Amino acid sequence: MRTVAAIIVLGCLSLSHAALAAEDSPHERFVALNGLRVDPATVYELTTATSIELRRGGVQIAFEEGKLAFFNALDGRITGAVFSGRGHALAAPREAVEKQQMALFLGAPVLDQEFIGAYLRFTDETANELLRQFQNAGLQPQLDTPFASRWASLLAQINPSHSLRILVEGLSQNPQPYFYAGLEGIVTGPFDIIYDTSRGEPLMIGQPRKNGDNSFYDIWTSSAAPGAAPLSSAFHALQYTLDTSILANNSLDANSIVRIRTEVAGERLLIFQLARSLATTSVTDERGEAVPFFQNEGLSPAERYSRGNDYLYVMLPEAPRRAQEFTLRFRYHGDVIQNAGNGVLYVGARECWYPHLGDSANFAGYDLTMRWPRRLRLVATGASLDEHEEGDSRIGHWRTEKPVSVAGFNLGEYASASVSSASHTINVYANRQLEQSLDNRLAGPPPDMTANPSVPFGLPQPNSQLGIISTTPSPADALKQLAKDIDSSIRFYEKFSGPFPFRNLSVSQIPGTFGQGWPGLLYISTLSFLPPSAQQRAGLSVKNQEHFTDLVPFHEVAHQWWGNIVGWSNYRDQWIDEAISNYLALMFADSQRSSDHVMHTWLERYRKQLIEKSPHMDRPADEIGSLSLGNRLISSQAPEGFEDVIYGKGAWVIHMLRQMLRQPGAKNPDARFTTLLQTISTKYAGRAFSTSDFQKEVEAAMTPSMALEGSRSMEWFFEQWVRGTGIPHYSVEFTAHRIDTGFLVKGKLFQTGVPRSFIAPVPVYASGPGGHSVYLGTVFAEGPETSFHFTTPDAPHKILIDAQTTLLCTTE
Repeated sequence: MRTVAAIIVLGCLSLSHAALAAEDSPHERFVALNGLRVDPATVYELTTATSIELRRGGVQIAFEEGKLAFFNALDGRITGAVFSGRGHALAAPREAVEKQQMALFLGAPVLDQEFIGAYLRFTDETANELLRQFQNAGLQPQLDTPFASRWASLLAQINPSHSLRILVEGLSQNPQPYFYAGLEGIVTGPFDIIYDTSRGEPLMIGQPRKNGDNSFYDIWTSSAAPGAAPLSSAFHALQYTLDTSILANNSLDANSIVRIRTEVAGERLLIFQLARSLATTSVTDERGEAVPFFQNEGLSPAERYSRGNDYLYVMLPEAPRRAQEFTLRFRYHGDVIQNAGNGVLYVGARECWYPHLGDSANFAGYDLTMRWPRRLRLVATGASLDEHEEGDSRIGHWRTEKPVSVAGFNLGEYASASVSSASHTINVYANRQLEQSLDNRLAGPPPDMTANPSVPFGLPQPNSQLGIISTTPSPADALKQLAKDIDSSIRFYEKFSGPFPFRNLSVSQIPGTFGQGWPGLLYISTLSFLPPSAQQRAGLSVKNQEHFTDLVPFHEVAHQWWGNIVGWSNYRDQWIDEAISNYLALMFADSQRSSDHVMHTWLERYRKQLIEKSPHMDRPADEIGSLSLGNRLISSQAPEGFEDVIYGKGAWVIHMLRQMLRQPGAKNPDARFTTLLQTISTKYAGRAFSTSDFQKEVEAAMTPSMALEGSRSMEWFFEQWVRGTGIPHYSVEFTAHRIDTGFLVKGKLFQTGVPRSFIAPVPVYASGPGGHSVYLGTVFAEGPETSFHFTTPDAPHKILIDAQTTLLCTTE
C-alpha cells in the first residue's frame, strides 16, 4: 500500500476521551501517539461471509475480505486500525454543487470505489463498533506478527499527521468525534475520507494530486450536516503588539504580544498562522512561563496546501473561562523577505510573517514597531507615529486607527510620491530598478508586435514608435500618476462604499503578476507601474496590458472596503468581496474611459472565458464549479480555477444584480445598487459577511420584477448563479403580423445548457431595417421553451436577446 496522505483541517479542536495523564507533557504524549503500531494479537480475518462496515456522514465503508487489525491501546483507548484486502466505499452527496464536484474528479456524481487497503484513525466509537460486529459475526482475533510488521514503516510516516488532532482530546471540555480513513483505491489511488465534527463542514472526501511540478489537494466533496449551526471560534485576538527587527542579511527577528479573549469555554488549543521559514524560539504566558507549542509538527503536505499557510499550535496550561482575556508572547526568527534581483526586495510571507490568530473575520488592533537597515524604506499597515534613525538602522512605529483583519509591511530602495486630501493621504513607493526576471525579458529582442490586435483602450498601436523601448523603464517613473489615479478611484468608490476607511494608504511595488490589498497597504505588481510600451515588450497581450493598467491597482483599492472592512464568514463567502472589488474596478475603469466601453469589453471577455476552453484546462471555466466553492476551485483539474471563476463570473453576478436594480430614466439610475452596497459596508463593518447575509440584503432592496418565484425572495438567483453552475443558451423563433397598432410579434424562447428548473428574466429586442434595436420586453424563461408575444410599431427583421449586455448567457 502506498503512503496515504492525511488531511486533518484542524478547526476548533476538541475530543472525547480521558484527560492527559498528569505526568505526561503534551510533547511526550505526542511522541507516544506517533509511536503507536499495530497490535499483532488483534488481527481479524474477514471473509465474504462476514459483513463489516462503518457509516460516517453518509459515507459507507465496507470491509469485504482481508485482514483488519487494531493499534496498540494508549491509556486503555484504541485510536487506530489498518486493513489489507478488498473493500468498497460508497457516498452520494446531497447538494447539487457537491455532486458536480464529485463528477468533475471521478466522472460520476457519486463515490463508488473499491479499495485494497485502509488506514483508520479515530476518537469516536469506531473501535467498539468494529468489535461488536466481529463478535456478532463470530470472529476471533489472531496473532499475526508478520502482518503487523509490514505496517510499521508506513505508520511511522503517517501517524504524526493525526497525533495532534488526537492529542487534544484530553484538553477539551467540548468533545467532538473525529474519524479518518485513508483508502487505497484500485482506480483512483489513495484518497481520504474525513468526518470531524470540530470542522464547520464535518464530512470531506479528497485526494492529493500533482499537475506537472505543482501539488494540489482535490476536494471531491465537503459538506455540513443539514441544519447545523455555524461553529464559533474558541478564541478572538483583540490586540497585536509586534516588535520586529530586519537584520542586515534581510532575515527577521521578532517578539510579538497577542491579547486574546476566550469565546468558548473549555478549549486549550489555539492555532496561529506563522510562516514555516520562521522558527519559534518560545511561547510564554503573561507570567513569563513557557507554554507548550507545536510548529508544523506532523502536518502532511496535503494539510498545508489545504489550509494555505504554515501553522503554530499553542496549548494552554488550562482551559480559560468564557470572556476571559489573556496574553501570549512569541519569540521567533527566520526569513520572510525575498530578493528578486537588482536589489528588489519584497515580503514573501505576507499572510504569516507574525503569529496570526483566526480568519478574515478576526478584527483586531495592531501596534507595530519595526527596525530595518537605514538604506531601505519600509511601509506598513496603520498610521505612522514616528520614524527616526539609530546607528545603521531606522526605527518606525505604526498603529491602526480601527480593528483590522491583518497587518503587513513591505520594503525596498524606494522612490515615492504622495497625494493628499482633507480626509486621506496616498503614498506610492516603487524601486528604481526592475526585478531580475522582468529585466531579462525586457533586455531580449522585441516581440513580433504585428500580430497584436487593435487596442481599444487608447494604448499604443502595434508597430508604433512607442512599441520599441531603447532604455529599461523604471517603476519609479509612474509614481505621481499612479497616486493621482488611485486617489480618483477612492473618490469614485466612496459613492458606493462610504467614506474611505483609513487616513493613510501606502502603495508598494511587488514582483510578479498579482496584487493584494491589506488594510492601508497595497501590494501592486511591477507590471502595473510600467508604461504600455514596456508591458508590450515584456510579452503581455493587449488584454493583460489592460488588466494590469486598468484593473489590478484599483481592484486592490476596492479591497480597502471589501475584505478589509467587510470580512467573509468562510471560504464559501470569499467570492463576495472579490466579485464586488472586481466589479467596482470595472465601473471605475468605465468611468475613466467611457467612450471605449471598458465595462462591455471586459464582460464579454469574462463571458468568453467562462464558456470556452482555456490553454491550461481541458474544460470551460464554468464547468470547474460554482462561486460558493471559493479556493476549492484551485485543483489539479483547474490550477487557475479561482481566478477564472471568481473574478469573471463574480463580476457578472454583481453586474446582473445592478442591472435588475437599475431605474432607467431616473436622475440616479444606480440609486438602489448604491444603497445596497452602502448598507452592507456600514452594517457589516468589522464583521463577517456571508452569502446568506448578501441574499437577505438583496431581498431587502429588490424590486417586484425580481421576484420570479412569486414571493419576495432571491433564492432563485443565488441558487442558480452562486451555488450552481451552467450558463444558459438562448435562441428564438417568431412571427410578426400586422395589426391596427403596428405588428404583433409571437414567438418561442428556447433555453438550453442549464437544468430544466432554471429561470431567468431575458430581455428581448427587435432589430429594424436600419440596424437599430427596440426593447420589446422581458421574457421570464422557465424550462426549455417559453412562449411570448409583444406589439411593436415596425416589423422586426430579427429578434435579439440581451442586446444591452445585462444577462450572462449565450445566444444564436
